[in-house]
Amino acid sequence: MKNYLLLESGYIQTTYGVFAGVDAISTYPGGEMESLRLSERNVIMTEIGELIPAYTENSRRKNKVSVEFDRQGLVIGVLLEEQQEVRTPIGELPAERVKFYSTGELYRLFVLDGQISGFWSEADERELNIPLSFDLGFTSFRAMLNGICFYRDGGIRSITLFPGERITIMTPLGEVETVVGLSLYESGELCSVEPAEPVLIETPIGRLTAYDIDQNGLNADSNSLVFTKDGRIRGLMTCDNLIHVQTQEGIMKTFAPKEKTHPLYDDAVTVAGMNVGFDYQKNTAIIDGHEFSLSECGFTTGLFIRPGTHCTPADCANCSVCNRG
Repeated sequence: MKNYLLLESGYIQTTYGVFAGVDAISTYPGGEMESLRLSERNVIMTEIGELIPAYTENSRRKNKVSVEFDRQGLVIGVLLEEQQEVRTPIGELPAERVKFYSTGELYRLFVLDGQISGFWSEADERELNIPLSFDLGFTSFRAMLNGICFYRDGGIRSITLFPGERITIMTPLGEVETVVGLSLYESGELCSVEPAEPVLIETPIGRLTAYDIDQNGLNADSNSLVFTKDGRIRGLMTCDNLIHVQTQEGIMKTFAPKEKTHPLYDDAVTVAGMNVGFDYQKNTAIIDGHEFSLSECGFTTGLFIRPGTHCTPADCANCSVCNRG
C-alpha cells in the first residue's frame, strides 16, 4: 500500500510530515516508499531527537540515500547532514548515521560514515573521531568506535572499534585483546569477542588456539570466540589445531582447518578456520559440524601447521588477511 503522497514538485507527504527538496525516491515492489534523497534542509522527529537528514554533497559523503523507510512508512535509517549528538539508551553520543527498529527504537549508530578514497584516507577520518569510555561491569575501556548496536530494550548488543583501535577485554577466561570489538547478551553478560591474536583457550576437549584468520571487522555483532551467559566456552574458531576424536564405536576421526586459495594471491594457500562449539545441555561438542558426546567420546588436540608462506612483519603492517605463524 502506498505510504506517501506526491505534492507539488519536490514535496512529499509522509507519516513524518512534508519533506521538501526531494530529488529522488525509491520504492518497494508494492509501491511503498523505501528511501528518498534530499537537497533541502528537513527535520525529522525521532525517539533520539530531532535529526537533520543529509541534503548537501561533500567529498567524504558516501553515495547513500538521505532517509530510509519500512513498508509501513516508518523511518528505519537516516544519513545525517553532519555529525550531531543524539540521545541513546546510554547517554548522548555523536553520530553521522543512525538505523532504527521498525518500532522506532535506536538499532545502530555510526559515529562516522565517511567514504574512504584516494582523496580521503582512513587517517583523515580518524582525525574526526573521538575516544569514548565504557564500563560494562565485567570490563571497561576507552576507544574510538565505528559504531554501537542496541537491543530493542536499549541494552548494548555490540560495540565495533574504529580501524586501528585495540582494546583489552576481561573475559571469563582472562584478558583478550581485540581490534574488532565485542558483543553482549541482552542481559549484559559478554557474548563474544574477536581475538586480535591467537589465544590459547582451555575447553572441554582440551586446549585450543582461538583465532579467526578471516575476521573482517565490519561489525562486532557476531565474533568467533563465544561464551555462554555463565561464562563457559560456547564456540571458537581455530586455525592452529587438529582434533582427534574416538567415537562411541571406537572409530578414530581427525578434523583440521581446511586449505583454500589465498584471497589475494592465486598461487598461495591459506586456511579456513575450523568451528568448534559446545552444547552443555546435550553434553556434546560440535566439531566442524559433527556432533560428539563429551562423556562417551575421547578427544585429543594437536598442533596444525598452516600451509603456505608466512608474511613478514612488514607485510602484516599493510594486510590483515595473512598466514600469521
